[in-house]
Amino acid sequence: MNRIRCQHCGFTLLEVLIALSIFSLIGLASYRMLDIVILSQSKVETHHNTIRSLERAMHIIGADFEQLVNRPVRDNYADELGALLAPHENYALELTRRGWRNPLGLPRSQLQRVAYELGNINTEHDTTGPHLLRHYWTVLDRPQDSKPRTQILLKNIDDLQIRFMDSQGEWQNEWPATGNSSKGLPRAFMLGLHSQTTGHIQRLYQLSEISEWQASDLNNNSLQVGEEESDLEQSGSEDHDEYSDDDDDDDEYDDDDEYDDDPDDF
Repeated sequence: MNRIRCQHCGFTLLEVLIALSIFSLIGLASYRMLDIVILSQSKVETHHNTIRSLERAMHIIGADFEQLVNRPVRDNYADELGALLAPHENYALELTRRGWRNPLGLPRSQLQRVAYELGNINTEHDTTGPHLLRHYWTVLDRPQDSKPRTQILLKNIDDLQIRFMDSQGEWQNEWPATGNSSKGLPRAFMLGLHSQTTGHIQRLYQLSEISEWQASDLNNNSLQVGEEESDLEQSGSEDHDEYSDDDDDDDEYDDDDEYDDDPDDF
């Protein structure tokens, strides 16, 4: 009897085929669900990075506009450039801003010259564009070999528009406005961007004018501090023999190292 029962144990071919079919359908449905989840996560992450880049760019632009200061500069040919020029040469906007942080306490100005441009970076890896570019100089009054440093604020920007509100409350498309010989600053900025990913963006920035002598005072402040520190070091070396001239080598900084820091660190 036991031998007869063993001959009837197991599954038929039809049962095996049905089980394999059900297992295949479950596996296919699970893979499809997993693929949808991964694709959705990738889209959410891409959108998050886009919004984060946009917020970062708006923060940098707002810091530049809102800290505009009335301090003209000298270009590479010693010609005077106004505190705010729009447009100027290849730049849509060029201005002088304050608030450039100096955590190392180096003898340099806390003012910075900044320019904005809608263009491309000439690299073989950059196949998209145009981009919103931010240029900045490491000095205010530029020597002949001075060149700006460039960073990409936003990619794939189709249009850039900047308007200025004058003292009469009227909007101007350029600054200084046509027929306006005043070297003052506008009351507000209106920035308009059109991105291929986020669409049209418009921001309004209200300004408070800072006089030119205040800008000059800010510009010379760090230099005066450096001179006072050097005087203290010289007086200290006269009173104490343990200080020597060799200690001055520790205070030397490479200019490239200083400006290799993140330019967004305001």
